[in-house]
Amino acid sequence: MNVAIITARAGSKSIINKNILEVRGYPLIYYPIKAAQEALKIDKVFVSTDGEGIAKASEKYGATVIPRPDELGGDTVNHGEVIKHAVEWVNEKYENLENVVLLLGNTVYVDGSIIDKCLQKLDDETELDSCMTVWEAQDDHPFRAMEISEEGLLRPYGNVERNVSTERQSYKKAYYYDQGVWAFRKYTVQSHDGPNPWWWMGKKSAPVLRTWVTGRDIHTYFDVGISEWWLDGLDKIKEVLNKSSEDGL
Repeated sequence: MNVAIITARAGSKSIINKNILEVRGYPLIYYPIKAAQEALKIDKVFVSTDGEGIAKASEKYGATVIPRPDELGGDTVNHGEVIKHAVEWVNEKYENLENVVLLLGNTVYVDGSIIDKCLQKLDDETELDSCMTVWEAQDDHPFRAMEISEEGLLRPYGNVERNVSTERQSYKKAYYYDQGVWAFRKYTVQSHDGPNPWWWMGKKSAPVLRTWVTGRDIHTYFDVGISEWWLDGLDKIKEVLNKSSEDGL
């Protein structure tokens, strides 16, 4: 049995009631639910939440709600602990749980095909613990990251003595999780040995590359506008991404 678990907490400060904000006529939580329902390899869809409004919207669109205990509410809780609780809740109530797809409740950048692709990778490569969607860093490469000093000045992030080329092609490739899909075996949440900070993903976690910049979750109204643009042009975007994938880009 493969399930999708969507995490969606209440109490967002950046946008009030963010996970049920209307985006193109639907609450935001609708989009990851719909994506999971469209995936051929997903048997059941769950939403882990501490919000009554999110729970009602999730049930309306066909998801089963996992109520969070009070100690896992709020904006300071470790996301991994929320995920662990949800997986254990499902495993206790349903037989034969094997793999879990974890989606964020505040993004529209997933669909059934990318979910199925990740689960197929786990089927094909049985030695893997997990896989996740990522993009390759370009101008946002960590060698270019900066921080602001106590004096209010810019300096290299972390290692102030670093000396790297301005040519990003000279850097060792770096990748970022793109707020899309985490797919993992149910047992991986019992160990803290995944690629930090994604400790629940197990030791052997493989990349599923998507075109830069593909995934984006919503934290501001600017992100809402980007997401609406994505939805408006989704068919064209899928065509471009599929061609890029076929061309090996």
